[in-house]
Amino acid sequence: MRGEEAKIIAIYYAAIPDMLKEFRRQKSDIEDEYYNGIRGINMDGMPHGSNPGRPTELFGVAAAENDAGKRLAEIETRIRVLERDRELIGDSIDALNGKYKKLLSLRYQHDYSWTKISFRMGKPDSTVRNWHDRALERLADALEDVPMVDEILLRASRARK
Repeated sequence: MRGEEAKIIAIYYAAIPDMLKEFRRQKSDIEDEYYNGIRGINMDGMPHGSNPGRPTELFGVAAAENDAGKRLAEIETRIRVLERDRELIGDSIDALNGKYKKLLSLRYQHDYSWTKISFRMGKPDSTVRNWHDRALERLADALEDVPMVDEILLRASRARK
């Protein structure tokens, strides 16, 4: 793996929390729209809704017509994949030297400029940029040990578009 590919993965890693937040919001919206109106079972064994005048059957029909269950399953899968990617990439970043780890965090997670990073690290701008290149090379080496890193890179590349 090259440093440029590690950079794509580092950018993806920084974006994962927002992506997870968005998928969880979508999941909650679908659940609220189709499933949260169904509250329980009547004494006769039939489900009932909590909203007067809106029969439970309408919720079920609407959920089936809009493939709500399928959409929820797809979202759950995406959430699991993102959480696993975050764990694998995070482990690789954690394996880096402290200064490299800090530099990547400031650059990609906090979106700091080179000037801010050099000030925070107390080093000249040129030194910080050189460290950045080395950090990406070391991250690329660490990512080589990650299972299915090519798939992570593919997802990272697609996420940037």
